[in-house]
Amino acid sequence: MAKLYFASLVTLSLLVAMVAGVVIAGLVATGAMETGPALVLVVLINGVTFLISPWLTDLMLRWVNKVQFIDDATLKARYPHVHAIVHDVARDYRFSAPSIGIIPDRNPTAFTYGLFRSNARIVLTDGIFEFLNEEETRAVVAHELGHIVNRDFLVMTAAGTLVQMLYVLYASFTRQRRSGGGDSKGKNNLFMVGVAAYVLYVLGTYVLLYLSRTREYLADSFAAERVEARHLANALVKIAYGIAEATDTEETRQLLASTRHMGVMDFKGARHLGLVVEASRMRPEATADAMLFDIYNPWARFVELSSTHPLTGKRIKALSVIAKEKRQAFADIDVVAAAKRANVNPAALWRKFVRELGIVALPTLVFFGVGLIGLASSSPLFAVLAFPAAAVVWAALIPVVYPFAAPEETDVVSLMGDVAASPIVGRAVHLKGDVIGRADAGSVIGEDTIFADPTGRMTVDFRSLLGPLGDMWAGWRRVARHIGQKGEVVGWFRRGMGGHVILSELNTTAGRLKAYPYLAGVSTLLIVFAVILVIAGIASLT
Repeated sequence: MAKLYFASLVTLSLLVAMVAGVVIAGLVATGAMETGPALVLVVLINGVTFLISPWLTDLMLRWVNKVQFIDDATLKARYPHVHAIVHDVARDYRFSAPSIGIIPDRNPTAFTYGLFRSNARIVLTDGIFEFLNEEETRAVVAHELGHIVNRDFLVMTAAGTLVQMLYVLYASFTRQRRSGGGDSKGKNNLFMVGVAAYVLYVLGTYVLLYLSRTREYLADSFAAERVEARHLANALVKIAYGIAEATDTEETRQLLASTRHMGVMDFKGARHLGLVVEASRMRPEATADAMLFDIYNPWARFVELSSTHPLTGKRIKALSVIAKEKRQAFADIDVVAAAKRANVNPAALWRKFVRELGIVALPTLVFFGVGLIGLASSSPLFAVLAFPAAAVVWAALIPVVYPFAAPEETDVVSLMGDVAASPIVGRAVHLKGDVIGRADAGSVIGEDTIFADPTGRMTVDFRSLLGPLGDMWAGWRRVARHIGQKGEVVGWFRRGMGGHVILSELNTTAGRLKAYPYLAGVSTLLIVFAVILVIAGIASLT
């Protein structure tokens, strides 16, 4: 717990230092600045937004999601287990019990918002009560109460304001260079400071995401102080299953997307996990196996960088540590036992990661290297040769990234339990089952599908040679007839936030769907190259 609080303090301190450093550098470069009013405006706007945000959120939830805030007597009568933990925590920390809102939606999610402890709200969906038992529901509510006790919405508002200030400084300093008059040397120096501000702004967004993940760990730790840690771990898994199981509607998608940063789980990661959780009915160890990637694979750290929430496997591992310290049972999702079964070798995973990082880097280095050489040459037009050069390198790497070995006949749960899976190098696989729908439910042009076998469900990723336009055409004209059909999928399994199979061939009772994803990268580069040549040719004639 102390480490997590220290991480929050260090993160905020780092953001303050970034802003202060850029401001001081700008003042040194020019002597006097007009950015002060802009910074004050950012602070005022964020301050006003923060002050009115709870009431704006109330209006949005009432209008769009039909939330109903229930009075204390009704809460006690309907959900006594929720009423008890809310009032216990409020009494222990001496603040008014937060208002409880219920959204009529089967997707299980929960979130909290407000200004201070005294006027916080906790919102739960009907799905929480449908998919979770009473102890698990108490654990989720305790997690949300942890956010209130820790006052982390104040921390996130302050951190977000600092990141915005960095962008204002970047915009202001770089604009000064384009204005007329003044000292050109000072303007050049100021421009460089502006570039530094932008770099720090980009870094700051990732620091902000790190802070968001830290607040989730803190809330988990708080919940584990009020209920047994295993109940929250089980709740996270059931929420993932519920999000994958519940029928998608426009209102549901809007709810999950708009509360993604506030929800108890990141719904995108939850949906991927939920697609395999149902397999645990036949294989109790399946859920723990599916989380090994989150905990041990180095690629998981990259995947997590752009996430508001920690990967579920890492959260459950942290909860298992708390349970062990408290000598509590934690047998339902035993990731330690799963790691022993899988004979996880961290050193081998890191070596594989470094090799795959090189595969990613090589075409990029060739592209920029050839491009810079072209720009430095007597004819900068040679820089466009970067596109075919990168295409040649990518083509050479195709057999590595898309192995043409005989596909292994396997199932969804086995693939999700592969701790060495990669987002870069595919594994040739063959699945048998049913195409049960589109990955983007409700879309008539969605080209990706959900494929189900007896052990779970997985996204099948169609990639056209013609890029997004080809994808939309396939979704509109070629995919629809396969929905609801039995069949077989051959492709390459990859793992990122969740697992997916990049389609090579889909054979169903409705026919055959063939794709050539390994050529998509090459064709895209060559198409861009051809377009540039055409534009250059037209320009030379005019």
